[in-house]
Amino acid sequence: MLKNTMIRFFIKKRTSLLPKSFTTFLNIKLGIIPKNESYYLEAITHSSYKNISKEKTDNERLEFLGDAFISMVVADYVFKKYPNQQEGYLTKLRSKIVSREQLNKFGKAIELEQHILYQKGKNSYKSLVGNAFESLFGAILLDKGYELAKDCFEQYILTPHLDIKQILIENRDYKSELLIHYQKLGEKVNFETSNDPSKKGETYFISYVMLEGKKIGEGKGPSKKIAEMQASKKVLNELLSS
Repeated sequence: MLKNTMIRFFIKKRTSLLPKSFTTFLNIKLGIIPKNESYYLEAITHSSYKNISKEKTDNERLEFLGDAFISMVVADYVFKKYPNQQEGYLTKLRSKIVSREQLNKFGKAIELEQHILYQKGKNSYKSLVGNAFESLFGAILLDKGYELAKDCFEQYILTPHLDIKQILIENRDYKSELLIHYQKLGEKVNFETSNDPSKKGETYFISYVMLEGKKIGEGKGPSKKIAEMQASKKVLNELLSS
């Protein structure tokens, strides 16, 4: 467990590389008081920020390091948490926890986004928060060492923000489950998926689950995959409730 460290005040004030709000964030959200501030500044600097500033570095190298670190910590975590599960289950669970979507959620949960330095504009950086989250833990690893960084991740990220049951629910492959269900019955279902006409000006899809030419369910989503998954989920839920 991390222990809060008393902040010492010096007669001569040292100029900080980091915004005061970010230093406070590190202390409150992660229990971290930086030693080498340059690591942390690099961690929150997106490559696009170099277009509008004098910064010459970005967080991509730290992202690489943080990715490997988080994967190792999560592997150790699930290995100890599920002593009776086999390699296949542990591998799938780890991949879901370290997925880009989940890392984005972790980053948003600790309100990291407001501290990231990047060029705001028309470009949409879907993995901005998740990438910076990895970079931040790459910085903590370099600054504090493996054991303290591991304790930090477990105490401030996994314990309060990881909901394994919810992750397993969200990552269910409803389409495969539905196909297997009807295959066991000797029946075959297929999907008719197309652009959703009700969503004008948007890329949105609607999918129908077809059984012997009859619609037995429908789903919508921003991609064909999601629309088909939603349609499958609806049919499975109806089967369970009938």
